[in-house]
Order: sequence, then structure tokens, then C-alpha cells
Amino acid sequence: MKNQIIILSFLFVLISCFKKEEVKLFPFDDFVFSSTGLHHLNSLKFTESDTIYFQKRYPEPIENSYTILKSAEREKLSKLFNGINFKKFDSIYEQENLCDGQAYLLNVSIKEKHKRIFLYGNVIPKELKTFIDSLGKIKANLKFLPIKKAIDFGDLGYLIPPPPPPKPERIHFVN
Repeated sequence: MKNQIIILSFLFVLISCFKKEEVKLFPFDDFVFSSTGLHHLNSLKFTESDTIYFQKRYPEPIENSYTILKSAEREKLSKLFNGINFKKFDSIYEQENLCDGQAYLLNVSIKEKHKRIFLYGNVIPKELKTFIDSLGKIKANLKFLPIKKAIDFGDLGYLIPPPPPPKPERIHFVN
């Protein structure tokens, strides 16, 4: 009996010493997907948690919201994100001589390294187009709730137009 207790204790210590492998839901620390067109500018932010943030920047006012993923949604998104290698894509896919087209910006952060992919027009690689379409279908089924918290969606400089120049001052001539 004494030997059995010693053996069981030894096995327990051995099993508890093994470091459990952390399974990541997504293969990144942070991912922001932004989309803009003539009548909208929206961003989705995914982190390592099961919370997704959404921001509508245009038309104004700016509105932030969030949703908590259910198990089935987490699995779909995990499969989608783990099925694409962002590193293999160029940083810019831009159709020349196009005005007012649909544009996308993908910002991926992995261990302090950042990858930005700007997509504009009909030159989007098929794999990224399929990814974006799948992401849109998943987003359409999510219910977002308003939040007052300020959310950092990173640098959206490619999508946000610069402010207009100041209005010229009127010059009054005195006779």
C-alpha cells in the first residue's frame, strides 16, 4: 500500500510538471480588417480573446460596438484565420486609374511584427478575396452591441482621406 501511494504521488508530480501547450484561437495577436467605399468606412478588430470590436467611422458619427463569439463562430473564424498565410502577400494591390472603388486594409500583428495589406480595385488575389468574402458572411451573422469604450483600430491612413484644406480668407478691399 505504501509503495502504491509513493508511485501514485510520483506519477502525479510527473504529470503536473509537464507544461500544457497553449492553444491559440487565432494565429495573431491582433488583426484589424477595414473596408471603405463611397458610403461607408468600417473596421473589425480581432484579438486573442473571443471579443470582436466593430467601428463605423463613416457616415458620422463614429460608433463603436462589440460582440462575444459563440463556440461555433470561434471555430469558423479560427479555421478561416489559420487557413491563410498573410506573410506571403505583398503590401499593396492597387488598380491604377480607378477612382472611388472599394478598398480594404488588413493589419496583422504577430509578436511585435506588423503586416499591412492594402487592397483596391479588381487586382485582389483570389485567396484574399475569398478570405474577405468569408469574413463578411461571418460578420453578417454577428450581433454587435454599442460600447462607449475607445478602441484602437491602428493606422487607417490608407483609407481615411486627408482633411480638406482651410477655406481661403476673404479679402476686403477698402476704397
